[in-house]
Amino acid sequence: MNFHYLNFRILILFIISTLFFISCTTNPEMQKSSGLKSIQLESNFNLEGKFKASVGDIKESGYFIFKKTSNTIKLRIGKNFLLPEKEMNFFLNETINLDDLFTGIDLSYKYNHNGKAILLKDLLKILIGQKEVLTSGWIINYPEGFSSVSNYNLPKRIIMENNEVKLEIINKKYFE
Repeated sequence: MNFHYLNFRILILFIISTLFFISCTTNPEMQKSSGLKSIQLESNFNLEGKFKASVGDIKESGYFIFKKTSNTIKLRIGKNFLLPEKEMNFFLNETINLDDLFTGIDLSYKYNHNGKAILLKDLLKILIGQKEVLTSGWIINYPEGFSSVSNYNLPKRIIMENNEVKLEIINKKYFE
């Protein structure tokens, strides 16, 4: 009778130790790649994040979703996911006016509109970290440098400033 208990204990010990050793081994597919992928502007991708924009005393925050397909861009901007969002379609070589971020507010009396429009191609390059200089007095800053966003090398936080306008962008998700 003791012989059966001894065999049963050895079997249980063998199963537990096997499971333990299997769980401790590394699986190459499960490890994260140490080399982060870089993004090409020519590829199709989606980029999601948050923004905070301020013009003088007026402040607006929300989320954005860029969906780039070949030479077209679909931009969705919203205050939060419960309220309706604004959807705009552009070509890559068009400009976007930053007033589009301020929904329902008349800013025409607050500041001069000159220089507030940005070429979408340049804006996407800034968002993916490939451009640090813009014309018309914009100052671009990547205060937290570059980090891994969905296994791609992207700036986590971007600050764009012009005389009266400050735009802070936080990249959250990127996928192709």
